[in-house]
Amino acid sequence: MKLLLRAREVIKAFYELYDRYIDAAGRFAFSLSVYLTVMYHTGYNIRITHPMIAVVLAVISAFLPVSAIPIFTGVLLAMEFASVSIELAAITVIILLIMLLTYFVFKAGDSWMLALSLVMLLWGLSPALLPLALLVQPIQIIVVIFGIILYALIIVVKKDASVLSSTTGTLTIGGRVNLLLNDLVTNQKFLLILLMLTVSLLLISLVRRSRISYAPLISAVAGVVLYMIGILLGNYFMSAGLPVVRLIIGGLIAAGATFFIINFVISVDYNRTEQVQFEDDEYYYYVKAVPKISIALTDKKVESITGTNAVSDEKGETG
Repeated sequence: MKLLLRAREVIKAFYELYDRYIDAAGRFAFSLSVYLTVMYHTGYNIRITHPMIAVVLAVISAFLPVSAIPIFTGVLLAMEFASVSIELAAITVIILLIMLLTYFVFKAGDSWMLALSLVMLLWGLSPALLPLALLVQPIQIIVVIFGIILYALIIVVKKDASVLSSTTGTLTIGGRVNLLLNDLVTNQKFLLILLMLTVSLLLISLVRRSRISYAPLISAVAGVVLYMIGILLGNYFMSAGLPVVRLIIGGLIAAGATFFIINFVISVDYNRTEQVQFEDDEYYYYVKAVPKISIALTDKKVESITGTNAVSDEKGETG
């Protein structure tokens, strides 16, 4: 534990010195992974589905607020879907605008969770999203739900791209829209992930903020176990087609992320919990205080140096 605390202080001190460069590099790496993932799972427009386009967008994103990443992702999705049909691109824009108006206007700083959710879901690593609930309020989980909706839209379009295409398909505009919406609300994979992620994230977020000791660890373990059991049972009985190996890998990522968050971000010492009581003219207050764990980066040693004259004087007096 002491080694972990020292590592945390070293990382914190290093970040405080180079935070501007670290933030820019982090935004670049994160946005690049998002754009490449979206291009890999769509690829309908060969003019924009190119790694250099992703690199250019990532460089621009590195110098902008993190809320720019989901905006660029939405534009990229709309341009990809426009190659399938204009109606599909219009639906995508409408969904993104609804998301923007319902949440991101008030909490733009949380928008990075939408992009992260989209990446993890597209690669089949959905359990890796569970540790997010240790860091956010229950209302913020709606951002992950938005990511699940965009994920469902991508997989449905991939499945029905030839039918939805306005150039090769035989359906009318209304028929394409009805087919898309019907496949969205009846997709077993989408419904299973939506249900289990929402329930598990809410469980973790609520228990994390309870007054029980070791609440972060208990909530994370309970949430991951609930999600894995629910998703595996649902995958078996509903034939949702979720890759089990990737789910296990996602669970391992969740375990690692939980360990990091509890020890490096939350880091509280339940062994030194105190119950405090005080009062004013109207109320009695009962407070449970759990101290955060901290450690000095370096141990300071104070040495006493005695001059030779002082030593000789002392000897003369005693003699």
